[in-house]
Amino acid sequence: MESVIRNGEYIFVEEVLLNDTIVPIRPHENAIYINGEWVLDIGELLGKMNSVESLYFLKSTDWKVLRHQDQLTLNVETKLSQEEYLELLQQRENARNEVKDYATN
Repeated sequence: MESVIRNGEYIFVEEVLLNDTIVPIRPHENAIYINGEWVLDIGELLGKMNSVESLYFLKSTDWKVLRHQDQLTLNVETKLSQEEYLELLQQRENARNEVKDYATN
């Protein structure tokens, strides 16, 4: 079995075709083959990491938003000030944009 680049895609094949480029096994899923060697695509890797961190932030702060909305509905004192709540919402919007930007690239 050989690892090759075929039509721009990295794959393993039993039979090498004429236009295949035989390459060493890719060392990392974000590595790209350029000028005869595997190079780590740092932009892709960092984008993926930022996206994962942003998703974690969104999931881990859902409860704060819900608690604040519940407290307002119940007409009780909120744990977050209005300024803190708006800051949290802005951070969540930034995190959503990070996830969206990564998904569209």
